[in-house]
Amino acid sequence: MNDMWLNYFTNDESFPFFIQYGGHDDSMFIHGHADFSELVIVMDGTAEHIVENERFVVKKGDVFVMGRDIRHGYNNAEDFRICNIMFRPEALLNGDHDIKQYAGFHALFLLEAQINDAQGFSSRLKLSHSDFTELERLTNMAMEEYGADLPGKKTRLMSLFMQIVVMLSRLYDAPAKLREIGGMAEAAAFMENHYMEDITIEQVLEISHYSQRHFIRLFSAAYNTTPQKYLMNIRIRRACALLRETALPITEIALRCGFSDSNYFSRAFRKVNGITPSQYRNTAEL
Repeated sequence: MNDMWLNYFTNDESFPFFIQYGGHDDSMFIHGHADFSELVIVMDGTAEHIVENERFVVKKGDVFVMGRDIRHGYNNAEDFRICNIMFRPEALLNGDHDIKQYAGFHALFLLEAQINDAQGFSSRLKLSHSDFTELERLTNMAMEEYGADLPGKKTRLMSLFMQIVVMLSRLYDAPAKLREIGGMAEAAAFMENHYMEDITIEQVLEISHYSQRHFIRLFSAAYNTTPQKYLMNIRIRRACALLRETALPITEIALRCGFSDSNYFSRAFRKVNGITPSQYRNTAEL
């Protein structure tokens, strides 16, 4: 199957992240990613990028993300040099990052990464000269840090990586011909921004411009969960933050996180975390 695993590049399970610069003078065999996603920045030259059964020419300034189970490779390379950043998307999904409130993040790092085989690869981000220069500065710092053995190395690398993620998410704008992917990104961002409200799946579907069946299929492929569970996870994630960081009563936290019934909140919280909100707060205070 020619699947690659992240441990081919790094054996540090506590920090599933790898960055490198690489050149491809010859063809790069068709392969998939078994357990990681790959952010690719074309630093110089051109190549024919093969994605599943389609072929596209990529050149300096192009940026794209290849997710799991998407097979790709390169052919007809000419002075082709890229920066590869390999990561597990759970590192982005599990955190309570405000960048998840923006459609560009969902479109570039999650949706396009997983379903561009079905939608076409022409949606890749193309950087201006000034944006490319800034991105190169960040990748150079990340490469230098990755090769060093200094205190706080992992913290600084994640900081630099998140700077890259924020920069690219702000720049990303799904083309009009891929409006439905942009609609899915807007739908995910809508849930991130309105989780405290009594929103319905019908509202989310209206934003996505998809039928319910098609939306759930593509959403589940990109996020590895259903839209309903994704919304629940947002609410529980925010509740965890409020339990850790505030002294608000649990009933108030439930209301702020979209639960009208504190008993239902407690049951849902325990189902996700294995303990009650009160137990979670007590553990966080230790």
